[in-house]
Amino acid sequence: MSAPRVTPIAVPARVVRPLRDAVLAALAVCLVSGLGLAVTYYFSRQVQIESEQRELLQLARVAATTIDVEAYQTLDDPADDGGEIYRRVLAPLVALQRAAPEVYYLYTLTPAPDGRGFVHGVDTATVYRVPGDTSERLTLGQPYTSPDDDLDRTLASRAPQVNSETWDEPGRRFLSAYAPFFGRDGRVAGIVEVDMWVQTLEAHLDGLFRIVQVSGVGLVLLSMAVGVGVFRHRKTAEAHERRDIETARVLATARDAAEAASRQKSEFLATMSHELRTPLNAILGYSELIDEELAALGDDTTRHDVARIAAASRHLADIIGDILDYTKVEAGLLAMQPQPVDVAHLLRDLAELLRPGAVARGLDLVVEAAPGATVFVDPVRLRQVLLNLVGNALKFTERGRITVRAALTSGGERVAIVVHDTGIGIPREAHARLFEPFAQVARGAKAAAGTGLGLTISRRLVDAMGGHLRFRSRAGVGSSFRLVLPRHSTLRRAA
Repeated sequence: MSAPRVTPIAVPARVVRPLRDAVLAALAVCLVSGLGLAVTYYFSRQVQIESEQRELLQLARVAATTIDVEAYQTLDDPADDGGEIYRRVLAPLVALQRAAPEVYYLYTLTPAPDGRGFVHGVDTATVYRVPGDTSERLTLGQPYTSPDDDLDRTLASRAPQVNSETWDEPGRRFLSAYAPFFGRDGRVAGIVEVDMWVQTLEAHLDGLFRIVQVSGVGLVLLSMAVGVGVFRHRKTAEAHERRDIETARVLATARDAAEAASRQKSEFLATMSHELRTPLNAILGYSELIDEELAALGDDTTRHDVARIAAASRHLADIIGDILDYTKVEAGLLAMQPQPVDVAHLLRDLAELLRPGAVARGLDLVVEAAPGATVFVDPVRLRQVLLNLVGNALKFTERGRITVRAALTSGGERVAIVVHDTGIGIPREAHARLFEPFAQVARGAKAAAGTGLGLTISRRLVDAMGGHLRFRSRAGVGSSFRLVLPRHSTLRRAA
């Protein structure tokens, strides 16, 4: 017999790319952490700026309240620049600037007479300059030409405004606030502009930016460390994956080889069993002919020898039949021919067949079947199962009785058949292997004969008919085998 041909199963492999995974992990850490760092920097910066804005806005409001509006409105001629009224209006603003060291410029603007833009009012630089301020002083009535959206909003809203962001001059960073002051007629007489050199804010923002830079460097290093760690991990995973794939391939090949060998074994046994049954049937046939001739001649001695040959042949035929059935079940080739079966009628026929053997052993064989107990199964296979169960009960019972009962169960959907004996029972240690193939369980001092396939075949036949076979047994007390079958078709292939 040639060796089985095995086609290895292709085992799909997961794609493991250590370098790609490491780069992606590092980028993910860098992007997520970088985004968090950027958000933190943005909001921290905003908090610092908003604090300065509130302080500056309050300072502008205070400056607007210190102005003598009536005197201010008389300053409508450039010739008044630096005059007595000019200085009197300017005095409280100068005092305020001296008290607030960070105020760099403090001056007023007046809406132009033609309503187009602004002209300069009073300027504290006339009498006081912050050290380092070398800018040109703004004179009274000089047009204000710098575009300033916040200044325009102050005039339009008639409410104080402050820059949303800082603005820069060489070497300095500023924030400006604007506060209007009003004449008796309720119109805007002018607007105080306070420019603050935000040295503290500048230091805080620069420090914050340096922290962000250092954190960015640390973030890059952390991302690289994560990438290296992921790379090493994925390389290890790749090696394990290759080993697992190779192991799976080897196991798949071994499994296929075993299944192929099992199929060939089953086919071989089925073929040999079938071939052996032909000469055995011939032997049995010739034994019967010889027995008839010897009976006619009155040769009882030779007839006894021929009877032993026939008994041995029948025993061998039974063994071969069990092997043939088992190989068919193993190969999934056992065909079922289901039909309605009257269980009571089947049990009566079995009782008639087996009662002589029971009587010969001094045993009672009792059959009890509920009326209407029908099942939809293969009658030949059911008969085979029951013959095996009742035959075993007769074999291992020396006194007492064998009882076979059939009753409806599960609300009438199934039929339970129980074969109970008062025999020697089955030892507890043998329970687990009772239905294993070729397992011959010795009961007490009585050894089991045969192939050890009877109960294995019976259980698989019952499974194929959609039922189940269970047992309970105690050594020295007896055994009960419970066979439950459906009343409707639930057949499946025996396997």
